[in-house]
Amino acid sequence: MNSMLYIVYGIGSDSVGLIGRITSPISKAGGNIVDMRQGVLHGLFTIYMVVDLGMAGVTVKEFKELVGLVSADTGVRLAMEKYTPIPRTGERKNMLLTLVGKDKPSIISAISEKLGRYNVNIESAAVVARENIFLMDLWCDASRSALPVDNLMTAIREIMLAIHINTMFQTENVFNKKKKVVLFDIEESFIDSRTLTEVMAQTGIRREDLCRATEDESDLAFMLATARFLENLPLSVIDTFIASIDISQDTHELLQTLKIMGYRIGLISSGFTFFTNPIRDRLGIDYAFGYELPVDDDAMTIIGELPAGMMIHPLDKAKIIGSVMAREKVSQEDITGISDQDMEYPSTPGIRLVFNLKLMLDLVNQHVLSRESLTGLLRSFGIPRL
Repeated sequence: MNSMLYIVYGIGSDSVGLIGRITSPISKAGGNIVDMRQGVLHGLFTIYMVVDLGMAGVTVKEFKELVGLVSADTGVRLAMEKYTPIPRTGERKNMLLTLVGKDKPSIISAISEKLGRYNVNIESAAVVARENIFLMDLWCDASRSALPVDNLMTAIREIMLAIHINTMFQTENVFNKKKKVVLFDIEESFIDSRTLTEVMAQTGIRREDLCRATEDESDLAFMLATARFLENLPLSVIDTFIASIDISQDTHELLQTLKIMGYRIGLISSGFTFFTNPIRDRLGIDYAFGYELPVDDDAMTIIGELPAGMMIHPLDKAKIIGSVMAREKVSQEDITGISDQDMEYPSTPGIRLVFNLKLMLDLVNQHVLSRESLTGLLRSFGIPRL
């Protein structure tokens, strides 16, 4: 069969049904789509198709006119040009390379330059960069690499380590991507310092009430002290407070892309589980770990002053990671930890929550929350940074 290959490509605003509205007229004209790549970037629809007109019932000129009509109908700016395939060798050495770390301008150029220097061809790439987090998957052909695979991986790790990027490799069965896990380890508060400062100014809460008692105070001791602020606070008030928290659009997009790319996602927080569990459910992530605070099931209130024999268990992060590894059947190298204790991150990385200042003040003004209870709530979302 004779092949007449043309590439049809375009961009436009995304909307439901675009692919069907573009491909159906091509199909009706007898064009055979033999390859297609499509995606949405920041609401921008992109499409690339290789179309074989060898058996089409229209001329090339008529097909070009058809593409123009489809473009006008859909609002997607489409163009076409002749495509001549480049013969490729059957020998391949597939490699999946994953990069995770703090977003910065130099990452893509650094990895591209390094792979090019060693004659490794990037065949496909997927990137997401949101809320200070960068993640990139590169499917590469290393069959013509100037270095053996082990040396190549060492060289790539070194250049990425220099810019604080974690690197993971998969060289076997790369199109059946290994399961990987991203754990956000957030010790500091999810409430930004600007909001905390405003709350303090409006309510008279003191800085020393929100911070660690001493520099040496442990996370557990801080949360034990926090619990006492919350004694007898109704769970309904906590539910109202947490329901008012907004999640940034970039956070949604980051986590959604991670899921699409096959990642399992976890959150370790120095806050209480009455906060981390609802946030886990709203974000649709797989794991959330925090300090569990006892509840009076009859009164539906917080038990802040713990009776004898009752305790808040410390967070054992090594044990948590081990449990995730066992449950997901992954190794340590398949887990990427992203921590706000890394000086690379000036604020909470990856997950940005927006707290409702007006609601906080309304609850205080209406005497639903005492100043002491509000202090406890502000400390419940992690250790504040002021």
